[in-house]
Amino acid sequence: MDQSEPLLRTNSKTESARPLRPTANDAGQKSGRFLARHVGINDLDERFRDVAETFNKQQEHYETMKDTLQNLANHYKCPSKDSLSQCLKKIKQDHELQHISLEVKGYDFSLTVRSDTEISSGLKRTQESIAEMSKAAKAVISVATKLQEMMDWLLKEEESMIQRVEAAESRHQEQRRLLDNLKKNLVETRRAKELSPKYRKEAGNLLNEAAVLSGITP
Repeated sequence: MDQSEPLLRTNSKTESARPLRPTANDAGQKSGRFLARHVGINDLDERFRDVAETFNKQQEHYETMKDTLQNLANHYKCPSKDSLSQCLKKIKQDHELQHISLEVKGYDFSLTVRSDTEISSGLKRTQESIAEMSKAAKAVISVATKLQEMMDWLLKEEESMIQRVEAAESRHQEQRRLLDNLKKNLVETRRAKELSPKYRKEAGNLLNEAAVLSGITP
């Protein structure tokens, strides 16, 4: 990918200080991990690394949340693959001899089972899956606000960062390479800024759905 994209052309400091807007190809990749590239200034490199690490962890938790719900839906043959309500209904149908309910405490939800007989291994795995789903949803939400603040700062300081990279590196070829890396980091930051609120919203919707199923008004 790095080799196929053209280097940022800078004929003068006035030209290169313009905001580095994403190209059509850059904007086309909507998912995947954030790869922070080296820009040659320690505090900026650290900021981009922090954003990349935080976003990648949030994305992993989001994917865990989605995958766990889809796996449960597949296992219980639910008509929809993204409905906790349908999953709970099918779980109750498949284990009708046990009293099953969804409980919510704060940002955590869990499947509780009250039974006079031993709980089956399959139902225990279902409890573990729902606990994992709950933990993942909570993790998605917990970093969302801080991540948005980190990304907003980087995008607000775009022109200043361009000027700092230019001032720190006098060799033309190296300067072009570092500016190109900065451009790619900003493209990644915009992509993450677009995706992160969607992850947070879906996690919030899942928690609200769990609250309703437990009898709590969210």
